[in-house]
Amino acid sequence: MYAAELHGKVPSGITRMEDILASNVFSFFKYANREIFLKGYLDRLGFKISSQEAIEAELIFWPRYEEKTEPDLVILTGNYYLLIEAKYLSDFGGETEKTKAQLTREIEGGMLEARNYNKNFRLIAITADYIYKKNK
Repeated sequence: MYAAELHGKVPSGITRMEDILASNVFSFFKYANREIFLKGYLDRLGFKISSQEAIEAELIFWPRYEEKTEPDLVILTGNYYLLIEAKYLSDFGGETEKTKAQLTREIEGGMLEARNYNKNFRLIAITADYIYKKNK
């Protein structure tokens, strides 16, 4: 996908699609030198892992939980089950009569999976905003 984007082969609207953006950004951590890039990124977020844990990290794109819940990425590394949900121009899905809010479903599903892996659950929500906005 990177090469197609760099050579203008991807229609402009598709690059704004959040799943494509998540794939482009986080696939980098899957294929780049994890000791440098994944470990460095997680260190900056406050998750201290060893170089070996970074190398052995498992990246799971769009895992499926109940109620059609599909976070962007889960990273299993060290003692952590890191659930990443990224938003660019859209909001997190709100609660409806039939379903809980998106982040609530992701937290509940992620915590259950983290227990199954015997890991500590953490949610990392990424938006295009520079500051925290309560209404998002």
